[in-house]
Amino acid sequence: MEKTLLKVQDLAVEFRTRHGPVRAADRISFEVKPQETFCLVGESGCGKSVVALAILGLLPANALVNGGVWYRGSNLLPYSTPEQKLVRGREIAMIFEQPMGCLNPVMSIGEQIMEAYGVNNECSKQEARRGAKRLIEEVGISARRIRDYPHELSGGMQQRVMIAMALACQPSLLIADEPTTSLDVTVQYQIIQLLRDLKTRYAMSLLLITHDLGVVAEMGDRVAVMYAGNLLEITNVHDFFFTPGHPYSRALIKVVEGNSLNPIQGNVPSLTDQLPGCPFYARCPEAISLCGEIRPRASYLNNKMERCHLVQFDASRKAN
Repeated sequence: MEKTLLKVQDLAVEFRTRHGPVRAADRISFEVKPQETFCLVGESGCGKSVVALAILGLLPANALVNGGVWYRGSNLLPYSTPEQKLVRGREIAMIFEQPMGCLNPVMSIGEQIMEAYGVNNECSKQEARRGAKRLIEEVGISARRIRDYPHELSGGMQQRVMIAMALACQPSLLIADEPTTSLDVTVQYQIIQLLRDLKTRYAMSLLLITHDLGVVAEMGDRVAVMYAGNLLEITNVHDFFFTPGHPYSRALIKVVEGNSLNPIQGNVPSLTDQLPGCPFYARCPEAISLCGEIRPRASYLNNKMERCHLVQFDASRKAN
């Protein structure tokens, strides 16, 4: 089995705006292994969704993209649009936070799943109909509702339809961008269980983008922590919750632990500011002067990555 399915290397995304350049993702690097659930976590607006859209080549025209996105050894970023489409939809699929905004309101859900199935499998209309019926049942919707329109379904049902459409190509990698955010708690749990079951059934990898640490604990194998367009830590899920390395990771855990709220003091820096040091410097309770002056380099040890001067100082002391 191949060791790496997706490799993102030094991915940088900058948007040209009338207020100046906005650096939404700054030299992001990570790998997704076959059949693993890799979680990309962070506060809203930190650049998680931008990374996902860059992987699939779905960013708007004002985006400047540098770096590499390697899928099964081929770099997706230089591909022409037709070549990207061969991968997007047939090898990599994506579901979004707001399914109602992605579904066609004037087509039944059955027609939309049939269309996705037919495009990706190059089959007859009759075969596409059978495929759509199978998919809709796989995601837990009764086949009797195949003629329903999106507005006739609940938010959870709409998300199930999006999952069915994504599965039409039997992807090797499914990118799920905040798939449970707009749903109530009970439905969130059902969608999580559905994604877990389908991941096993289809033997696919899952790139899960979320700010919900409960979802990470429930589904994740490894986790990458983003803050203000920067990747600060990559570790396995167990160590993220019990021995987080970066001060920001520890602050995130502290926010949700116990019965009281423990908000992180201060504000997230603007993505229009090109800070020389660590982006978490102004809010970090452990910061030293060097943190605000020089951007910490990434340190790799025991299949983990941490970008923090304090971690590097600690490693140097132990080495000596």
